[in-house]
Amino acid sequence: MDGGERGMRFMTRGKKPKGRAAKATPARRRNQSAAQRTRRIDQDRLKRGLRFGAVAAMALMLVGGSATAWHFNLPGHVADWANAKTMNATASMGLAVKEVYVIGRQETDRDDLLAALNIQVGDPILGFSPQAVKQRVEQLGWVKSAEIRRTLPGIVVVKIEERRAVAIWQHDDNFVLIDSDGVTIGAKDVHRHGHLKVVVGPDAPEHAMALLTMLAQEPELDDRVIAAVRIGARRWNLRLSGDIDVSLPEENAAKAWQQLAIYQRDHEILSRAIQEIDLRNIDRMTLELTEPALQEVNGRTMGEQT
Repeated sequence: MDGGERGMRFMTRGKKPKGRAAKATPARRRNQSAAQRTRRIDQDRLKRGLRFGAVAAMALMLVGGSATAWHFNLPGHVADWANAKTMNATASMGLAVKEVYVIGRQETDRDDLLAALNIQVGDPILGFSPQAVKQRVEQLGWVKSAEIRRTLPGIVVVKIEERRAVAIWQHDDNFVLIDSDGVTIGAKDVHRHGHLKVVVGPDAPEHAMALLTMLAQEPELDDRVIAAVRIGARRWNLRLSGDIDVSLPEENAAKAWQQLAIYQRDHEILSRAIQEIDLRNIDRMTLELTEPALQEVNGRTMGEQT
C-alpha cells in the first residue's frame, strides 16, 4: 500500500481540512503526527522521571534523617526504631526488592547462599549494606569473591566467582576439599568429588597444586595415583592403584617421575608383584616385592640350593 492510499483512508475518516491545513501535503501531515507522538512519549518519560526523582529525593531525606539520629548519638533503640521506620517508608514509596539475580553459582548451596544474603523480596532496597552482604557471601567455602549491586528501584544483582576444587585434604581424620591456592572449601561436598586425589599432611594444601601439576606431565601414571602423603614438609610419598607406594625424592621429583613413566612404558613394572618403588636415589630405582612374591622367590632360591 503506497502513500496515496493511506492518505485517502485518512481523508474519508476525518473532516475536510480548512485554511492552512488544506494546503498541507500528506508527507507534511505525517511529519506533524510523528512529532506529536514524540512529544507525548517525551512527556510521559519526563513524568516518570520526575516521579522517580521525587521518590528518590524523599528517600534520601528520610535516610538523612535516620543518619542524623545516629550522628547525634541517640539511644540505640531509638536510632534502630528511626532507621526501621525510614526503611519501611522508602519501601512503601517503591524502593523495595522485587528481584534478586545470582550470576556464577554452580557449586554453592542455594540455601547457604540465601542465608548469607539475608535479602527477601519486599525488603527495603536501601535497608542493607552491599559491603556487609559481600563479606557474608565470601565466607561461604565455595565463594572466592562476590560483587553485590543494587539497581533502583528494586533489582539486586549478586555476582560470585567460585573456587575450583583440585584435591581432598585429609587432616586429623577429617576430609575437606581444597582449591588450587590451598584454601579449604569445606567438607560438605566431598562425596560429590570422590574422583579427586587425597593429600595428607599439615602443609599438604599449600604444596598440592605443584604436585598435581607435576603428576599431570605423565598422564598414564597420573591416572593411577590415589593419594599423596607429605613427608617431613620436604617431599611426597604416593599411593598408586594396586596398593603400590612410590617414594619421591626431595629434589628432582619431576625427573624421577619421568623415569618411572619410562620404565612403565618399557617394562610394565606396575603390573608386577611390587609393593614399593623408591625413587629417592636419582641414579637407581629400588623395588620391593609383595610378601607373597618374596616368599615365592625365597622358595625358588631354597629349591635351587638343595
